[in-house]
Amino acid sequence: MSETSRSAVVRSSIYGELARGFAYPGAELLDDIEAGDFGFDVVDLVIDVHPDLIAALASVRSDLGTRVDDLVTLEGHYLATFETGPRKPPLSLYEGDYVTDRPRADLLLEIDAFYRHFGLVPSEKPRDFVDTLTAELEFLRFLVAKEAQAIEQALDARPYQRAQYDFLGRHLVPFLVAMDGTPGDFVAPFYRGLVRCARCFVEAEAVAVARRLGAAAA
Repeated sequence: MSETSRSAVVRSSIYGELARGFAYPGAELLDDIEAGDFGFDVVDLVIDVHPDLIAALASVRSDLGTRVDDLVTLEGHYLATFETGPRKPPLSLYEGDYVTDRPRADLLLEIDAFYRHFGLVPSEKPRDFVDTLTAELEFLRFLVAKEAQAIEQALDARPYQRAQYDFLGRHLVPFLVAMDGTPGDFVAPFYRGLVRCARCFVEAEAVAVARRLGAAAA
């Protein structure tokens, strides 16, 4: 495996781990948090592909390593951060809640078109909207995995790189920037660190994929 394809595999796994972190918590995530594996593994993987983020992620390690007593406590932290609040949750897991310059229906149609262009049919379950953070992270995981596969098979990876560039710039980067910039006194430390880690990663990814596309065009 070449270094370029190895890097893409690592980047894909980071998107997958971030998606797992933002999903409703289960026993496996709790075990990884208690063992200190989740936070340190994610941060180490991010630094592996973006070493310039060492300083930015220094405080994230401690937040992601925050211990919780049990699964009920972790679920409570998740619900208090993303589901409940005096008027609304401190943070929303839906991109549309941060977009004010166009109708949400237009946003959903655009995201849906991205997914379907690559043969991905969004779930039709209630509340499984295409603009959830987990869905968007999983989409990037898929795109980067396809990039790695194309590189390894000596195929053209640029369609997947262009899709990453477009989706990051139009959706995931502004989504996480808005999320990270939202005041949240009730945000649990673990989830505060997860949001910051995700933001730093996708911002670095947007710059890196633009550089790769520029190099390919030269």
